[in-house]
Amino acid sequence: MATLSDLHRRLSNNDVRYALHFAGHPRLTRRPELLATMIADAQSVLVDVRSLKQGTDRLALTQTAERQLSLYTTEREAVVQLQAQLGPLAREASMLGMRANLVFHRYARHFAGQNRGSRDGTYLRDTIAELAEIHTQMKAILADQDLEGLRADIEVVEGRLQQFRTESGHIAAAQTEAAPDDQAGAMASVANNLFNQYKVHFAGLPRVSRRPELLVRLVEALEAVRERMKALQAQGLHDAHNLENIGIVENRLQMWTQELAAVRGERQSATFASMVKDLATAADAELESYGQHFAGHSRRTRDLGKLAEIIDRLDEVERQMTRLDHVQEDADNAVHLAVVRDALTMYQNEYDEIAKVQGKAG
Repeated sequence: MATLSDLHRRLSNNDVRYALHFAGHPRLTRRPELLATMIADAQSVLVDVRSLKQGTDRLALTQTAERQLSLYTTEREAVVQLQAQLGPLAREASMLGMRANLVFHRYARHFAGQNRGSRDGTYLRDTIAELAEIHTQMKAILADQDLEGLRADIEVVEGRLQQFRTESGHIAAAQTEAAPDDQAGAMASVANNLFNQYKVHFAGLPRVSRRPELLVRLVEALEAVRERMKALQAQGLHDAHNLENIGIVENRLQMWTQELAAVRGERQSATFASMVKDLATAADAELESYGQHFAGHSRRTRDLGKLAEIIDRLDEVERQMTRLDHVQEDADNAVHLAVVRDALTMYQNEYDEIAKVQGKAG
C-alpha cells in the first residue's frame, strides 16, 4: 500500500521533472513521451490516494495530482501539435539554437571580462570551431526549409563568431606584444589556467568518459607556453621565476602525455554501448553534485566557481554524447543527451542568477 510520503514524493518528482525539462524550454525540442510518463505517474497517484485512510491530506494530494494532469496533458498536446505542424527540421533548428546558447555561456564564463593575458587562446579557438559547426548546420537547414526565426538565429551566431574571433586576436596580442617581463607573467597565468582545466576535467576522473581531443588541446597549448617561456629566456630575459616555471611546465607535459596515452587506450577498447553508459554515469555524477551543493541553497552562499566546474564537465559530456548521436542512433544516448542539455540550460540560468545576487554579473 502506498504511503503518504510515497505519494508526496512521486508528485514532487513530477514537479522537478517538469521544471527541468519543460518550463521555459521551446516546445519544439521537448519530448512528448516524457510528458506521457509524467501523466501516467499523476494518474497512478490519484488511484493510490483512494487507498489512504480518512483524515490524511487526501484532498491536497488529489488537487496536486489533478493540477499536474491538467498541465501536463495540455502541454503534451501543444508539443505534439507544434512538432507535427513544423516538422523535424524545425525541431533540429531549435535544438541547434539551444546548443549555440550553451556555447555563448561558455564564452561568458571563461572570457568575458577576464584578463586577456591569462586566457587560454586554444580554448577560445575550440569554442569558435564548435560554434562555426553549429552555424554550418543551421545554414544547411535553412537551405532546405525557410523557417521562421532561423535566419535571425543565424545572424546572432554570425555576430558572436565575429566577436569571438576578434577577441581571439586581442588575447594573442596581449600575450605577445607586451614587455618581456609582462609576457613571462602572462605565460605563467596561461599555464595556471591550463593546469586548472586539467584538474577540472581529468584529475581523478574515469578515463573512458574523458574527451581525448580536450587533452590533446591542453598538451599542445602547454607546449606552446613552454616554447614561449624558453624563447623569452633566449632573448635575454633573466627571470628565475620564468626558468622555474619552464621546469614545472615540462614536468606537467610529461605527465599529461602519459595520461593522454592511457585515455586513448581505454577509449579504444570501449564499445559504443559502454561509452553510452559511462557518459551517462559521468553526467549523473554532475547532476548529483549540483543537487548536493546548489539545489535548495541560498544563492548568496553558493560557490560560483564550483558551479562553473560542474557546468564545464557537463558541457564536455554533452559534446561527447552529441558526437555519439551523430555516429549512431541510440535510444538510451538520446534520452541521456536530452537530460544533459536541459540540465546545462538550468544550471547556466542558475549561474547567472547567483552571479547577480553576489554582484558578480557581467
